[in-house]
Amino acid sequence: MSDKIIVDWEKEEQKIEEEYKKKINQLKQRKKESQMVGNILAKGVLPVLVLEIVSREPKNGNEISVTIGEITEGKWIPSTGGIYPILKKMEKKGFMDAKWDDPDKRNKKMYSITDSGFNELYNQREQLLSSLSQTKLIFEGIENYIQKKVNS
Repeated sequence: MSDKIIVDWEKEEQKIEEEYKKKINQLKQRKKESQMVGNILAKGVLPVLVLEIVSREPKNGNEISVTIGEITEGKWIPSTGGIYPILKKMEKKGFMDAKWDDPDKRNKKMYSITDSGFNELYNQREQLLSSLSQTKLIFEGIENYIQKKVNS
């Protein structure tokens, strides 16, 4: 007597396809959430953070992006495509000065903060710190609420 295992291959294939679709949807949701967080950071935090970074030493857009990556331990590294428009806008408003590192080669445009930029940073920094504190408290409350349900 031989033991035969009967497998419904179509049923197995359908099961794998359903699992695959479920995983794809989970990945899409995570990507969407990540983009949402990125948008919030880019619009609400990035301009002030750029001012803060440049207030410490002149930098170009790529160096600013790398610095943000270091600050966030790699969890958020904005593209230079999002940083340069902010730098241009701040330059137009008089918050930044821009000079080429080598006027002949024009490889890197270095940005430095102006006195007007320091004033703007002072005002924006306080608002941002207050908003970050509020946001942190809100998220901690939500996290605690969910954890209580999970641990019950």
